[in-house]
Amino acid sequence: MRIHRGKVKQGKFCPSNQGAYALDLAKFKDGTDVELQIRKPKRSRSLPQNAYYHAVVVMLISEATGFTREETHNTLKMKFLTDMVHGSKTDLPRMKSTTELSTIEFCEYIEQIQIFAAEFLDLFIPDPENSDEW
Repeated sequence: MRIHRGKVKQGKFCPSNQGAYALDLAKFKDGTDVELQIRKPKRSRSLPQNAYYHAVVVMLISEATGFTREETHNTLKMKFLTDMVHGSKTDLPRMKSTTELSTIEFCEYIEQIQIFAAEFLDLFIPDPENSDEW
């Protein structure tokens, strides 16, 4: 099921794509119990965050470890963005993409990497200059 975005107008939800919203509702018979979650959309990690991550964080760790930038990026995701998926026949790990992170989650991801780099690589990763704009 897709996520429907829209605006609240006079106390009612007005979907951005009324046709798709109506099609999804039509999949249910009258009287079917459904669940609707209403929340503010989360802001995905920003382009400045992504630029800082690749130009500073990934580059510094890549230079310190000898990994390529791609290997460094994948290793960091594996270490900090992997969750176990339960409920299948076997528990399997799932690695999130950084594109799935909100701006706040991305800041937390960077902080985890900074702590790890300081403790295990004896490497200082500076804070971004304009993090208040994230």
